[in-house]
Amino acid sequence: MRPIALAAALWMAAAASAQDARLNALHASLVTLHAHAKEASAVGLGGRPELTVIKHELRDWIETQLASLKVDGDEKAFADRINKSLKAMSVVGAAESQNLLGSLGDVSISREADILIVTTRLGILCQYDDSVYAYGPAGGGGWQRLWESEQNDYSPKKYNPQHIMAVHVSRLLLGGPPFIMTLGNEWGCASTWHSVYYRVWRVDPSGAKLLIDDSATAWLRTPTYAVGSIGRDRTIENAPVDVLIEFTERSIDVGVHNREAVRHFLIDGDQVRRVDPVALSPRDFVDEWLTSGWNESAAWSASPTLKQWHQRLRADFVAGQFDDTMHCETPDLSQVTFEPHNAKDFAPEPSVYFLVRWRPPYHFTMMDISDKPWPRCTQEDREADEWRTLFNTQEWRW
Repeated sequence: MRPIALAAALWMAAAASAQDARLNALHASLVTLHAHAKEASAVGLGGRPELTVIKHELRDWIETQLASLKVDGDEKAFADRINKSLKAMSVVGAAESQNLLGSLGDVSISREADILIVTTRLGILCQYDDSVYAYGPAGGGGWQRLWESEQNDYSPKKYNPQHIMAVHVSRLLLGGPPFIMTLGNEWGCASTWHSVYYRVWRVDPSGAKLLIDDSATAWLRTPTYAVGSIGRDRTIENAPVDVLIEFTERSIDVGVHNREAVRHFLIDGDQVRRVDPVALSPRDFVDEWLTSGWNESAAWSASPTLKQWHQRLRADFVAGQFDDTMHCETPDLSQVTFEPHNAKDFAPEPSVYFLVRWRPPYHFTMMDISDKPWPRCTQEDREADEWRTLFNTQEWRW
């Protein structure tokens, strides 16, 4: 064998041995973690500092493999090879479907523009705790980690395992920094109501800056319960970054139980502001107006005098029942009727009438509120409060 070929063979053998050593170390860590499985139900979903060690062992091993993935390579085929290598690492038996401590979920790999997104999953009680990493092209055809998001504080009151549903990237023009959005929730064994979170970072050479970090209680009725997009109008110089999120939220209407929630933001530098649409129907707008703080609701109100109504109706508890929305003689006005329920005994109270201006497509303003109906709002408008969505991937719901 020629010296060069021999050297190459020896290098490949050494590299393979190093990879085996990393996987052996990962497997040993999983075995140690799984030994604590019986404690998981009593202590914070199984959250332990060893989780971070394993997360990073897994991440570091994947990064050694990334050298084989070309910038224009097939990330799906690469993910298949990664998951095939990791299948033998699991130490959880098939009968332990509710306690996954010590198992690895499938690694998913996707690409948006020139950003590679790698999501890993480590089993805990009833779910997986996801970590997500972003990589950009590095010199020599490799990949460089730009950003990461994972939960490494396992104290009982702070540990919120990530269940990543979507990661979206917006790349600005002229080499500007990418913006990364994650959508996810805290899954679990029971209930379809969980906390949904949405976060947005700007990633530049100085590091990642978290610009949006919020959550709400949502109805997780399907795997795609939450959808979102992030982008920028490339026809306008220095246009802000546009963030749009939609999910199913609890309604104050005890007969309906849920409604479509919309979160729409513009990011300009470090400044983030919420903008229209805030709802997709007059009834949902009243729901959003009542459950938001006055600082937000004031921006959607025609007069500051409506603050008194907001304080009176919002209080610490808002529940009741909506009646049919009525169309008014003035074309862009609607009357929304709401019958509040008493917080003490849940008894119905006198109805309240909201006068809402609706200008297309979804610009709502609270014009006035009264304890009596408006005499010029008498035409029933059932179509006003039909279910709507801003994402065509959601059309299957209804």
